[in-house]
Amino acid sequence: MEEPLFERPPIGDVVELEAEPGDGPIVIANEFVDVVVRKVQTRNGMRLDIWSPRRGSRVQLDAVALDCLSFQEPELISALLERRPAP
Repeated sequence: MEEPLFERPPIGDVVELEAEPGDGPIVIANEFVDVVVRKVQTRNGMRLDIWSPRRGSRVQLDAVALDCLSFQEPELISALLERRPAP
């Protein structure tokens, strides 16, 4: 079986995104799930807050956790998607 191709940018490349002041949460949804993503300041620093209203679950990830996600192989993400989430 042929390995899937994916693009991994060189370390150190930075993409500058223009953000408007007062940016609110981002909602990403399809017919199966909806997720609300927003940047939050905690006493331990900035986090990405990911909330699933249908499941009632939430996780807050710091920069180290997000960086770790960014270099995972696509097979790991596929394996996570195959797991049955707890109710």
